[in-house]
Amino acid sequence: MQSVTERNPDRNGIYYTDDEVADLLGISLGRLRNKLCAGNPLPPRIEPPGCRHRLWPCQAVHDWLDQFTISVGEVQKVDGSGRRRGRPRKQEERSRRR
Repeated sequence: MQSVTERNPDRNGIYYTDDEVADLLGISLGRLRNKLCAGNPLPPRIEPPGCRHRLWPCQAVHDWLDQFTISVGEVQKVDGSGRRRGRPRKQEERSRRR
């Protein structure tokens, strides 16, 4: 799938539209609108007076997305010596009673 800038190479990259932000977030346009009405956390946006469209500053959107970047560190190994999750097996219960 092409990125937002590959689809619109003539744009100067100052603002995104609702369609482009929905593509960046990986959700549909309807879902984006639902999130806006519900007050869910979204990137900062502007609504120019007299304009029916929202505009999303490109840099602000990317800065907002960078907050949720997870760096992968060392993977911790889990040893099997601890207790298992869930209900213990009959064999485990019997061994504990002894």
